[in-house]
Amino acid sequence: MEIQKIRVGSIDLHCAEFQTFTDHIFERLNHSPGQIIIVHINLRNFYFMNKDESLLNDIRNKSLAVFEGIGLKFCMAVKGKGFLNDLNGTDLIPLFLDKPEIKKYGIFLLGATQESVEGTIKNIKNNHPFVKICGFHNGYFEDSEELKIIEQINSSQADILLVGMGFPIQEKFIFKYRDKLNVKLIWNLGGLFDFLSGVKPRAPYLIRKMRLEWLYRFMKEPFRMLHRNTVAATWSVTNIIFSTKNSS
Repeated sequence: MEIQKIRVGSIDLHCAEFQTFTDHIFERLNHSPGQIIIVHINLRNFYFMNKDESLLNDIRNKSLAVFEGIGLKFCMAVKGKGFLNDLNGTDLIPLFLDKPEIKKYGIFLLGATQESVEGTIKNIKNNHPFVKICGFHNGYFEDSEELKIIEQINSSQADILLVGMGFPIQEKFIFKYRDKLNVKLIWNLGGLFDFLSGVKPRAPYLIRKMRLEWLYRFMKEPFRMLHRNTVAATWSVTNIIFSTKNSS
């Protein structure tokens, strides 16, 4: 199956099987010039993206935006597009790190708490021994430290930057400094480090297979997830389903 572009609102999102997508990213890393910026769009991110015109334009014009989450799958099924493959980072990144080609590239991790990013590195070393980690920094720093962190990333000679600072903070940071970053691939991953490190548990396998991980997370963190699962989700579902801009 090839990578498919699906119009959601005013933006094209990429959807594919995990294997197809990881192959595509390595193909671009190996053979295409220029920098790749990957942004995951789910119902929550769609809401916040559309509330910030500058961010929307950056994501639309300067990134590879990918289709994520059961909510978007539901919306596009209602729109008559079928049950599309979504690309959630929690399942996708481990497959990406397992690819033999990863040995050619160094990785820098930026984001989350110190505990979470260090736990993520431990997870990667235990489960993906061929990955070369060039450096890391937590996601809590002052504006005055930003250029120093950019210099640290560049000095590490990393090829790939994994960013886990949460949407849209991570995207705004990356678009601000993308021209100063010497990495080939910037992958924005939201709260992934918290899950890889074990700081936050994933839903049991059966719940994930039932596509109810969103409900599990809501039950674990009801106050943090309330806006996401009510205001943001309702706005996004309404605007996607009733939008006349959606086309295949």
